[in-house]
Order: sequence, then C-alpha cells, then structure tokens
Amino acid sequence: MDIMDREADEEESALLIIGKAILGALLGAIPAMFLWVVLGKVGYLAAISGFFMMLGELVACDHFTRKSRDMNIQTAVVICGIVMIIDVYLCERFVWSWELCDVLNEYGGDGYSVGILDCFKNFNDLTAAFEVQEDFTASLVKSYLFAVLGAVAGVMKLADK
Repeated sequence: MDIMDREADEEESALLIIGKAILGALLGAIPAMFLWVVLGKVGYLAAISGFFMMLGELVACDHFTRKSRDMNIQTAVVICGIVMIIDVYLCERFVWSWELCDVLNEYGGDGYSVGILDCFKNFNDLTAAFEVQEDFTASLVKSYLFAVLGAVAGVMKLADK
C-alpha cells in the first residue's frame, strides 16, 4: 500500500505542476492580450503581440514551475502554445465584438445601447446577421499566422539563452 500512496503523490504532483504551468501561461499572456486588443482596435495586427504573448507565457510558466524538476521546456512550449491558440481567438473575437458594438451603437437609433460583452456573448449570431463570418475567419487565420511568427521568435530567443 505504501508504494501506491507514493505513486498517487507523484501523480498529484505531476497534475499540480501542469496546473502551475497552465496558470503561469494564462497570467503571462494577459499583458500581451491587452496589447493585442488595443492594436487590433486601432486597425493593426502585429507579430510583436504574438512575440510578447509567447514570451510572457513562457516566462510566467517558468516562474510558476521553477522548483519543479519534472517540468521540461517541451511541455511548457506545448502548454503555452495551446493557451496561445485560445488567447488569440479570444483577443480577435473581442476586437471584432468591440467593432460590432461601435457599429450597433452608432446606427442603432436613439436610446439603443449595446455593450461589448453583449456583442462578445452573441458574437456568432451578430456575425451571421451582418454576414461577416468569413471575414472574421480570414482575420483569425491571419492573426494565428502573426501569432505563430511572433511565438517562434519568442521561443528562439529563449532557446538562445
């Protein structure tokens, strides 16, 4: 029974390490997500956002798992890559929701006001109504390409160190 308890402790510690890595990646991406949304709102898409997103995720992931001997760079890159895929989608959807909100509030009429979060929540219905789903998809693909470009640069920079 003692061996099983030890294996359970090791399994819990592996789950804890992964949890710390995910938390670090999520928190590390927040500044770059703000940058992404601000640049997107003013009409720019830059690989620098992807660079900072991946760099922030990897640095925070490393910080959160520094004392964990079982954490390796390949696992960290995979975790950060998955978090980045989700974050890029959320950022792009938020930028588009903000634009849809502006359009609805400008042309919606008197006394009609829509919030960004309302647009975010009803995003699929709104893009279908405005017939811009394909435009969003094209923009999302372009965002992923820029994010990958920036992420590769970030990983290469950290790999050099």
